[in-house]
Amino acid sequence: MRVSWAFKAALVSYAETPHPASEDGRPPRLTPSDIAHLKRWADDDRADEVWNTINRAAQEHRTPLPVAFFIQEVLGARDIAQSLNHRRKHRERYRKRAAQMVEIAKVLREALPNGLLLIPSGVELARMLDDAAQRYREYVAASRNLPGVIKWTRESKPAHVFMSLLSNDLNGITGRWLDHEVAVLTQIAFGDPDFDKEQVFWVRRQVERRPAVGKSTR
Repeated sequence: MRVSWAFKAALVSYAETPHPASEDGRPPRLTPSDIAHLKRWADDDRADEVWNTINRAAQEHRTPLPVAFFIQEVLGARDIAQSLNHRRKHRERYRKRAAQMVEIAKVLREALPNGLLLIPSGVELARMLDDAAQRYREYVAASRNLPGVIKWTRESKPAHVFMSLLSNDLNGITGRWLDHEVAVLTQIAFGDPDFDKEQVFWVRRQVERRPAVGKSTR
């Protein structure tokens, strides 16, 4: 089945469409990876069927799913998943920066001998630095587990994080596990045809695959 004009048009025009979360009608800021992802998606013969299945399930669940929001959710899930490699590579640098922020926050809270702060807004600035330090630490956390949202560990692969995140997002929207549709969207997102619905099932169930009895693990 070819991609329908309506859905393909939404994919092609997404770069100029107001961002779903924009209050002033600005289009999304797309990276080269986003643009390549949108092209693969628009060129894939299964895109229309997958969208129709997900949209129909959302309607049956009485949860509206605007096309632009759906596209943004998929792009966002891929971006989060692909950031894993960056997080791993720069973990120590981000943790060091977080520690520096905490130290500066302590200095800003120190009062002068007369009991006043050198910088009147020092307490507020210190709070903002503490918040920033926490975000830096969370960004490079070795593992993260938000039940019903996302889970990753040191061994997690970007594609598996994408599957987990998107599966839970769509389950919240449709009330169903859409393993086949998530598998297709994973193939498109990563340009790899080897992902299937069985992999999605095991990833979202967080169950480790085991080789069949009598089969070599080599």
